Amino acid sequence: MATARTVLFTSKKYKDGSSPIMLRITKNKQLKYFKIGDEKFNIKPEKWNYEYGLVKADKRVNPEHLFLNGYINEKLNQATKIIENFDERKIAWTFNMFEKDYRTKPKVSKVKSFIELKITDLQGEGRYSTATGIKETLVILEKYYPKFKNLYFQDIDYKFIVGFYLYLKNVRGNKDTTIGINLRNIRWMLNEAITDKCGSRETYPFSEIYGSENVFLISKLEKSNGKKYIPKEYIIKLVNANIIEYHLNWARQIFLFSFFGSGINFKDMAFLQKKNIETNIIKNGRETKYITFKRKKTKNDIIIPITENVAQILKWAKANTTNDNEYLLPIITNKKLTGEKLINHITQRRKRFNKHLRTIVENLEFPESLLKISSYYARHSYASIMLKNGVQVELISQALGHKDIKTTQIYLKSFDVDDLRKPNEDLLKDKIRDCKMNSV
Repeated sequence: MATARTVLFTSKKYKDGSSPIMLRITKNKQLKYFKIGDEKFNIKPEKWNYEYGLVKADKRVNPEHLFLNGYINEKLNQATKIIENFDERKIAWTFNMFEKDYRTKPKVSKVKSFIELKITDLQGEGRYSTATGIKETLVILEKYYPKFKNLYFQDIDYKFIVGFYLYLKNVRGNKDTTIGINLRNIRWMLNEAITDKCGSRETYPFSEIYGSENVFLISKLEKSNGKKYIPKEYIIKLVNANIIEYHLNWARQIFLFSFFGSGINFKDMAFLQKKNIETNIIKNGRETKYITFKRKKTKNDIIIPITENVAQILKWAKANTTNDNEYLLPIITNKKLTGEKLINHITQRRKRFNKHLRTIVENLEFPESLLKISSYYARHSYASIMLKNGVQVELISQALGHKDIKTTQIYLKSFDVDDLRKPNEDLLKDKIRDCKMNSV
């Protein structure tokens, strides 16, 4: 039976007295040695634990013992899995065959190189928003850790994440929402690296799934921040406000479309086209219209009833578009843009939208807690007010397009799409005096 073990290869000695740590494969009483890593894995005999095949777990002797042993275990696990795979398939393998599998496994273990390759892959898949977000986090990581280009995945442990969190909070002054975004991006990077066999399970800092003793829970950070929403009375005030300036009215109309349109997010709104409108015959034989689309984030099918409020905003949009009515709403102003340039354009439009929204709520003298309003408030406000109106959580969850139980914390049951029409129509029932969503 073949075995794999890590050893200090003292038959080879360097000028400083160190020897390389190597992987020893034993089969049929024959031995073959394979190098573990670069010069970092050359150590002196007094730093090696011969019993366990690891460096001594003593900071005074080996300051980087966590990184070194994490990487050693990854390579040992890789070798063991290759041998087990041969045995399961009953293959009479040779050392050359083992070496081929061992060498063809991804060699990238430095974080920056791996992330840059992943960004390229994301762009090739058309996932420009995700690629941009990862790039932004990468830039911040390089500012936090000047030697980032030499960082290995084994270096990103609980201590590193805590330090990065404190840097974001205390040095950059980021809010919990922004911190959560960056930490989720790092978590995505680590998960991708583990999937590609070049990450480190032993030092994984975001879950106990791989046996980590210290875990940084992003969910607790996000819970402390809470969800933001606008109370019903202020939504009504926004609806009834007499807003003359075109750019401010534009922001108001888009916000209310999201609110009345089942909490649709900004990016999904931007891509809506005429083809997304469908006409159906429902139970009582009457004709009704819906907006149907696949949510960009989750790929879930979404259906939005075209209520009176939604229809009114669509009428305004048709009269105030600059894209030849190719899109339902005047968000994308240059229809020639594609790919990453189009995504960046939408991002800039959202930033402008948020800026205008904040001007509106300041002019309307909203409470201080609402002065940092953004596009997400419409989505959360829709869900909150629907819940307070007595609508079932299952219905709200499906209307929002939540992907799974991790998001909604309930089992999503299917329902008749027209069940959503009346709740959407009744969002602010008996509260609006005269809808003044002017079209100037």
